[in-house]
Amino acid sequence: MEAEYTYLLHLLGAHLREETPGPAENADWNTLFSLAQIHGVSGIVGYMGMRHALCPDPGMASELRRLCMGTVALYGRRFALAQALDQELEQAGIDHILMKGYVLRDCFPVPELRTFTDIDLVIRPEDRHRCHERMLSLGFAVKDDWEPVYSYHRGSEYYEIHTRIMEIDVSDKADYRGYFDRAWTHARPVSAHSFRFTPEFHFLYLLTHIAKHLHGSGAGIRLYLDVAAFVQHHGKALDWLWITEQLRELKLLDFARTVLSAAEVWFGVRCPMDFAPIPEETLAAFTAFTLEAGVFGHHNRDGALSAMKHEAGTEPADRARLLLRMAFPSADSIRSRYTYLQGRPWLLPVAWVHRLIKTSAGTEQHLETARQIIRADTEEVDHLKQLMKDIGL
Repeated sequence: MEAEYTYLLHLLGAHLREETPGPAENADWNTLFSLAQIHGVSGIVGYMGMRHALCPDPGMASELRRLCMGTVALYGRRFALAQALDQELEQAGIDHILMKGYVLRDCFPVPELRTFTDIDLVIRPEDRHRCHERMLSLGFAVKDDWEPVYSYHRGSEYYEIHTRIMEIDVSDKADYRGYFDRAWTHARPVSAHSFRFTPEFHFLYLLTHIAKHLHGSGAGIRLYLDVAAFVQHHGKALDWLWITEQLRELKLLDFARTVLSAAEVWFGVRCPMDFAPIPEETLAAFTAFTLEAGVFGHHNRDGALSAMKHEAGTEPADRARLLLRMAFPSADSIRSRYTYLQGRPWLLPVAWVHRLIKTSAGTEQHLETARQIIRADTEEVDHLKQLMKDIGL
């Protein structure tokens, strides 16, 4: 599948740079099509295949055209509905920040091809109840109400509304939750109640958001494509000295070096920030890790490896401690989702029961993860730990 990996990156880079791509040569279009789908970039691949007549198979060429047109049509509907919600919150006097995909689309040569399954907004914590009532009045149903992220759906619409944008600490190296709780100081109004992050802060968030996904299962190619598009669109205007200082505070400067090295090699987008590229062998391992597992790192990936990569050891006792901690997490690790624990650690048993009820639908999945942890290959776990260290996490 190496030829398809290479050609997928080539197509995405040519799209960002608005250049004519080379021929597929040894790449199989059926495999390429599948890769594009699991990474959430099938619209772009469809567009490039259609625009440049790349695919020799008439049936697949027709499918690529259908994908492109379908992506554009879906984008149009979701964008219009998101604009309507933006106006509803504006009229209700609820301050909100739109971020991630909805904003990033403007960094792409064809905004309609930057797909998103959900739209993320940030509100002030004190507006939580008022915003909730407004969403219900508009006909939205609650999908999840995990503090501090609340999700709503109405038909094909799906919104995640955050009262804080970083609900976990990516590692114990820095206070990531505390840092990103300053979000509103980096928000600028585009109307009375609608805001956007400054580009510098949004860039820091994008990198930390990827690190958060890597802390869990993984991050697919679309998240790195977002960074490349962002750098290409905003790069020369950004305050890179300030960004570098903030990355040092977040202990993410080495990880930023990995992401920016990948953006340059994968997509041909050079960042103005001064940094030394990562070693070729590290980039090769990171490329394979990224491309094998889909948009959010779940595809074809053992959940046990993700869970165990943070553990000091892999002996039976280490695995038992991990399982016990997963079943009965500490108050500190879950207090952001169960805010009644803040200042009241004695309520932890209540939170365990609450959590059990909330996640009962996924009991079988949790049991399967437990079985995988017991069976996990020590060598694979050690390899993943080393990769995380090599890329700066």
